[in-house]
Amino acid sequence: MRKGGWNKKVQGMAVPALTVGLTLALALFMTGAARAAGPALDLMQAYEAARKNDPAYKGAVAERDAGREFEAIGRARVLPVINAVSTNNRNNAKVTAAGGNTEDRGQFSSSSTSLQLRQPLYSRDAWASKAQGEARTAASDAAFRSREQQLIVRVFEAYAKAVVAQEQVELVQAQLKALDEQLRANEQRFTKGEGTRTDVLETGSKRALVQARLIEATDADQNARTALEAIIGMPVQRVGRLKVAGRAIDADTDALDVWRNRATQSNGEIESLRKAVEVARQELRRVEGGHHPKLDLVMSTGRTQSDTTATFQQTTRNRSVGLELTVPIYAGGSVSAQARQAAAQLSKAEADLEARTGELMVELHRQHTLQRNSTSRIAALQSAVESSSVLIEATRKSVVGGERTNIDVLEAQERLAQAERDLIDARNQQLLAGLRLRSIAGTLQEADLQSVAREFNAGQ
Repeated sequence: MRKGGWNKKVQGMAVPALTVGLTLALALFMTGAARAAGPALDLMQAYEAARKNDPAYKGAVAERDAGREFEAIGRARVLPVINAVSTNNRNNAKVTAAGGNTEDRGQFSSSSTSLQLRQPLYSRDAWASKAQGEARTAASDAAFRSREQQLIVRVFEAYAKAVVAQEQVELVQAQLKALDEQLRANEQRFTKGEGTRTDVLETGSKRALVQARLIEATDADQNARTALEAIIGMPVQRVGRLKVAGRAIDADTDALDVWRNRATQSNGEIESLRKAVEVARQELRRVEGGHHPKLDLVMSTGRTQSDTTATFQQTTRNRSVGLELTVPIYAGGSVSAQARQAAAQLSKAEADLEARTGELMVELHRQHTLQRNSTSRIAALQSAVESSSVLIEATRKSVVGGERTNIDVLEAQERLAQAERDLIDARNQQLLAGLRLRSIAGTLQEADLQSVAREFNAGQ
């Protein structure tokens, strides 16, 4: 009677649970079928696509191209300036002499053409502008170098998140499969009178929670692939997988001071800020040039015809070479005010360089520590996974012998799932830390990403 009543309850509960399970299974089957339709995306394929399609990177390329023109603009300030001027006029003139006689010369045409070359010989602000343009171009190139390296990091970070999310779905599916087997075993033991209702209820409850976790993992997987698609500009069905569970690449053995020296010398962002300080310094020099005289070489040639009433019906040709000296005397105090303003901006640029360098050194230390410690952490997690797998089988045998309970099996399964999730996350964190470390040091190259890409298998 007790078994009959229990079977009736189980059957009554099984209908909605079966409906939910079938709906979830159908959704997962459709998702898996859609993702299996195309090959897995390789990491280097993602990087090449990002170089072509990533909006942030394309903006950085355009900004670099614009920045390269600063050098030419500044250089133009110290090069000769050549101007040609041509005028043609229609005149109506009357000339009144001192005695009062008036001569009506009627209408006549006048014209003039001139060609002038002006070469700065001494111009403090012009030479400062030239140096400033060179510094701005160098700053632009350094900033772009940093953004190129940041693209490598961003692509891997998005790709790694997609890998973790994809493997998380597979881990939860494996956990759900293990719970299905556990539930069948509990039901068989209960039918034979060896188990209890509590065991079936506990396993069923745990299975429902894992089903909910699978839905969350599927959503996270979709979101991660969408984020990757936004960077590479192409749809992503599947991504690769890490080749060997628990496989850890060797951490870099260079000391922290070595990495700090590399960052000081090669980091693109630091170099760009250094050049920004030079730009501010040359701006101060340029503004102070307003207090200094200017000396120009001026060469001109020209031709005029009936240019004035005094030269009516006369043609004049003129060639001249000379020096033009301009001495500033008073400009209302604007030059001094601009100089004080430029000095303050120079102080700010120096402070920005110091502050950002400090921030990067802190981040460099964090990534160096993370990368160095990841090898032992991965080894510990791999050991935890292996131990948890063995523990599950041992616990199941102990349940049969009456030494353990069903709860112990469920807890062992949960520990295994958590250890596997932590292991995947740790492996990806190690790879990411290595790339970030090289990015901060300014030494990150495409070859480094190719080395990391070999840790993935896109064919699985």
